[in-house]
Amino acid sequence: MGALFLSTTLAPQPGFLILLVRATAEAALVGGLADWFAVTALFRRPLGLPIPHTAILPRNKDRIGEGLAAFIEHNFLSPNIVRAKLRSFDPARLVADWLSAPANADAVARRLVRLLPYLIRAMDDRDFRAFVGESLGRQLAQIELAPLLGRAITVLTANGFDEILLDRLLDFCRQFLEQREEQLYEAAEAQRRRWWIPKAVNRQIAKAIIGGLKELLSKLREPGTPTRRNLLDGIERLAAQLSTSPDYRARVEEAKLRLLEDAQVKIWLGSVWGDIRPVLLADLASPQSRADRTLGAAILSLGSHLLDDVAMRKRINRIIEAIVLELVPWRTGLAQFITGVVKHWDVSSFTNRVELVVGRDLQYIRITGTLVGGFVGCLLYLLSAALE
Repeated sequence: MGALFLSTTLAPQPGFLILLVRATAEAALVGGLADWFAVTALFRRPLGLPIPHTAILPRNKDRIGEGLAAFIEHNFLSPNIVRAKLRSFDPARLVADWLSAPANADAVARRLVRLLPYLIRAMDDRDFRAFVGESLGRQLAQIELAPLLGRAITVLTANGFDEILLDRLLDFCRQFLEQREEQLYEAAEAQRRRWWIPKAVNRQIAKAIIGGLKELLSKLREPGTPTRRNLLDGIERLAAQLSTSPDYRARVEEAKLRLLEDAQVKIWLGSVWGDIRPVLLADLASPQSRADRTLGAAILSLGSHLLDDVAMRKRINRIIEAIVLELVPWRTGLAQFITGVVKHWDVSSFTNRVELVVGRDLQYIRITGTLVGGFVGCLLYLLSAALE
């Protein structure tokens, strides 16, 4: 436009058309320069001149941060807006849909498996293990164990699991006796209480005792026998006494505290972890990790069941809503955090970031300003010519 204006100005005897083009170019040049000045003034001082009300973004960086924080606080994090947004979709359904896809469940499992070795190795730190041990010890010491045991036995009994567990225990005891029967006989012969009692007598006594135990186990294993019924009734009475009897509660608490304070128990627990740890690390490092497959299957099953259970999804949505609304009062802290972050930004970096985001669109403002200026200049010249 500058070149067009200059060329029409140099024309020796300009006619109406050349004058019209000159007026249009002149107005377009003014419009383009005005928009260049306006756009440049947003980010810096045009030509480096200290013109008032220029370099708007650098001078108002902190105020812009405060305005952004206030905008987010009042327009995104108010309780009513957050509640309405959460209720407009089903967060639990979205999670269930996502987890019920095998690829997503496997991806979550793989990421969890990658984290587990770091957690396991972190537990090797002596101070960390001591801290966790003391914390767990304090928590266990505060838990009243007897009512929990009584409730657990009651639940097992109500669902018939007590008989299943009893059968497994009886089978284990019988198998133990049968596998070590000869060893028990030899131990009875070796541990003679009186020198004048023959070994054969001790062996016969041991056989009688073991035979009686086998007979008792057989009676307990047979459904409907009085012996088995008495044992099951005794288990039910034990559950009731654990839940209601102060004496039983005191005994269980005393036993629990003795176990927690016993040095041998602590050593045993430490040795158990030492045995389990290398097995876990080896499995997690294996390409065919069983933990990976098991965790993936569990996550997939969780997603599928959650997808089918509408009532559970509603409960989860209520929990999510309650948690998020509890965090909403912290929105002022979030606004202060945003303000603080913006304040610590370097001015030139802040300006460059904004300019890189919107600079391309601002170039079109200059072009548009040039075209609009030229159009207005053309109209004004035509209007003035018509009035003459």
